[in-house]
Amino acid sequence: MIAQPLTSAYAPILVMAVGNILKQDDGFGETVLRRLEEQDLPAEIELFDAGTSAIDLMEVFNGRKKLIVLDAVRGGQPAGTLYRFSPEDVENQALPMNTLHQVGLLETLRLGELVDCKPDETVIIGCQPQQTELGIGLSDVVAARIEKAAELVLEEINSSLNSI
Repeated sequence: MIAQPLTSAYAPILVMAVGNILKQDDGFGETVLRRLEEQDLPAEIELFDAGTSAIDLMEVFNGRKKLIVLDAVRGGQPAGTLYRFSPEDVENQALPMNTLHQVGLLETLRLGELVDCKPDETVIIGCQPQQTELGIGLSDVVAARIEKAAELVLEEINSSLNSI
């Protein structure tokens, strides 16, 4: 079962899925989250499914050392391509990326910075979708990348645990 936000103290690393499982490959993040749920993760990790809106989640970000966002990402590459980037990469236009929920996420992080509710570090791990029309289930090409995406998240977690 995916953990709900704690009311008193948050785990220092939050892995958050953004997306809509009713729009095929937009369910990428939630599917990776479910895969991670099968792992024996340390107590410093919290898994959270944000659905399609990140705008109301500033409080969930508060006090986090690291936020790892999982989302479908349009980066102009073939379907199934995995990406790793930061919000700063997008803001500086170093990468021509956009997550399907980028505006809400980036605005929330900017607002969080203004009121000191921003995580210390944010990383987005995304997958180029093939299909985002109404329908349930990932395309085969995106489904084939779930395991590798989960491995990328575990690498991010492991690199961060050393600095907590």
